Amino acid sequence: MQIDYFSKHSIIIIGGGFAGALTALKLLDRTEVPLSITVIEPRAELGRGVAYSTTEAVHLVNGAANTFSLYPEDPEHLARWLATNGQAYGWQLPADIGASSPPRYLFGTYVRDELNGAIAKARHGSTVRHLRSSATELVSAPHRIRVTAADGTIIDAEEAVLALGVFQAQLSPQEASIAGHPGFADTPWNSAALDRLVGAENILLIGSSLSMVDAIASMEARGFRGNYQVISRRGQFVEGRRTVEAARDLFADRPLPTTARSLLSTVKAERRAIAAAGGDWQGLPLALRSYVLPLWQNASDRERLRFARHLRPFWDVTAHRAAPESYRTVAEVIAAGRLLQRPARLAGLSVKGARIAATLKVRSGVERISFDGVIDCRGHQLHDWRRISDPFVKSLVASGEVRPHPTSFGIDATPEGDVISEEGFIHRNLSAIGHPLRGVAWESSSISEQRTQAIALADRILAKITPARAAS
Repeated sequence: MQIDYFSKHSIIIIGGGFAGALTALKLLDRTEVPLSITVIEPRAELGRGVAYSTTEAVHLVNGAANTFSLYPEDPEHLARWLATNGQAYGWQLPADIGASSPPRYLFGTYVRDELNGAIAKARHGSTVRHLRSSATELVSAPHRIRVTAADGTIIDAEEAVLALGVFQAQLSPQEASIAGHPGFADTPWNSAALDRLVGAENILLIGSSLSMVDAIASMEARGFRGNYQVISRRGQFVEGRRTVEAARDLFADRPLPTTARSLLSTVKAERRAIAAAGGDWQGLPLALRSYVLPLWQNASDRERLRFARHLRPFWDVTAHRAAPESYRTVAEVIAAGRLLQRPARLAGLSVKGARIAATLKVRSGVERISFDGVIDCRGHQLHDWRRISDPFVKSLVASGEVRPHPTSFGIDATPEGDVISEEGFIHRNLSAIGHPLRGVAWESSSISEQRTQAIALADRILAKITPARAAS
């Protein structure tokens, strides 16, 4: 079956999670001409993706509602939506909605409802079609993009957007050896696996950042009262977000660092100064936030790789702190003496009767400990497109329509998000947004960055198909 949409300006968005849904919404909000938008997404609802498909109320967004409005010109929009709709969707309204962190399922509902509202109010006869399938092939030409879906649908369009979101990392060899064991949960979002662990006495959590917080919140909500052992290679441990003012602008009177080493030196000196003054270090990432993109884009690929290899774990636990409501549960577990956190590297896992034996490399040597359960809390983000098993990703790389970014994070593209082919050709009608652009813009996984990208991408696409808009 073939659908030709050239009676209207046609756009294909491949991926209907947060980034894809928001791109469609911004196109509808800002267009002055009729658009025919097709969103290819296998899930039943647009706007959820991996992150916002969870149904567990204890899985929260890790920022305040007033920072996650879909409309930056109206920061309180989400808070007002929550005040009006939160209870209807099963959320007990807190006293300060704007400062709270709502459940991720509720944020996904907000995105879905806002997109549906934009579709209902679409101007100029614009339409959005949700094709419940997966893309399998993309072929580009100077003025046309052809996408084939798994159900056989072939769509021709003037523009296409890769909004593919995240891909789950493959199990490590150690984990693969116990994949079928009832005590193993491959992610903190595998509800059936977590249900089986409620009666356990001790659980090993591999990873110590936000996914670990989800795992503990889920297990405590289920009534688990056993003990946790949390391991990470460098011994970092996520903290809860505190309400603080941004620290001083440490780059206001100096050039931006150009190496990972100089950046680390500057940040460590500033953190010591904050501590000496009796301040809270959590003001530091707030001060750094506006510099993340220029720091990353001004750095060489060599320095980006150094950052990713050596500093990323420290950046993740500094910049990505847990929602206070979620972290309160973690703090209670720690206070009760039920959590042991330590630096260790997982060297092996094996079945030992009904239990799982873990071989851990620690500073003092090697330890072998048995657990009733193991939860992989490393997160679900596999960024290297050469290792992703998704058929569409493999097709894009094999055909040369895209090339992996030199840092191995996502794909190569211009700073604006125009995709670059294997031969170095800049596609003028194929763009990317969000996670595929991690190598181009480091924080492309965040809601605020994807919101900025969606607005800019919608304006770029509309400028190409609306001559009057481009002239203005």
